[in-house]
Amino acid sequence: MNAKLRSTLDGLIYIKQSIIMNIKRPNALDGAKVLGKPVVINVNHISFLSHDLEGKVTFFLANGFEISMNVYFDDAERVFNFAKAGVEFEI
Repeated sequence: MNAKLRSTLDGLIYIKQSIIMNIKRPNALDGAKVLGKPVVINVNHISFLSHDLEGKVTFFLANGFEISMNVYFDDAERVFNFAKAGVEFEI
């Protein structure tokens, strides 16, 4: 996968592993670990897109996970909106 972020017709967002700064579930004992594969998220599970306490662009998921990324906010917002609309797009 050459794109940093990609939306699909099915409303999925692919996040390239190399731009992920952190995946965590703040209220859980164990964090999550990513091993080289893209992370796939269903756009309907994203509660909102914002910045975390450290200022990183972050998808906040309905299940409590936070996925912080090294990407511009505008790019993440554009991919999020295209995924919601069911349009293929990549950055």
